[in-house]
Amino acid sequence: MDDVEVLDRLYRTVYRAARAGEVDCTDAFDLAASVLELEPADPDATELASLSLDCAEVSRPRLAGLALTLLAEAGFQPGFTEEPEWLTRLEDAMRLVNQDVAATGLPDRCRLRVDEEYWPGHNGNAHAETWDGHSGTGVGVFPASGADPVSALVAVAEDAQDAVMHMLWSAWPVCPVHRLGVHARSHDGAAVWWCGDGHAVAAIGAWQDR
Repeated sequence: MDDVEVLDRLYRTVYRAARAGEVDCTDAFDLAASVLELEPADPDATELASLSLDCAEVSRPRLAGLALTLLAEAGFQPGFTEEPEWLTRLEDAMRLVNQDVAATGLPDRCRLRVDEEYWPGHNGNAHAETWDGHSGTGVGVFPASGADPVSALVAVAEDAQDAVMHMLWSAWPVCPVHRLGVHARSHDGAAVWWCGDGHAVAAIGAWQDR
């Protein structure tokens, strides 16, 4: 393995352990050392390195907190392996979007596919696909979109919309009043289909109740 892959695996190992509140001191020291190579005066990395040398007395919550801070500063982005509940939220969002697919009269449902290809720094995005295999033209749904229900619903709706429109070669869904294509957005703390005329048509997942 090259240095990039080694570092990526270290980041993922430390992240999973830190989220559980129990970081291995050797891994913590290696993380701190990797940061100090680039930022010799980094105070968080210095403290983490110092604490990790005295495992018997160290505060595990403090060790985990420092590790997560350093990972965030390094730009580490966890994936579905590290945060499986993010994928669960996206799958829940797909079910809601499919309620709108059905309510607009389309013949089948979309599905969520996750990239299986892995390389350092790449987590594997999720992609909405139509029943006949059409997908969107973008990069799909990033894992972090599943961090909360509203962002998950907006992201999945956007990607599913792209896939459906790619299949239909027309706008979907369409505001029944203004005959304009709508788009997914967060509005007043909810995920909604928003008309270009400036109003919410329906909550995503509740097109039939609009």
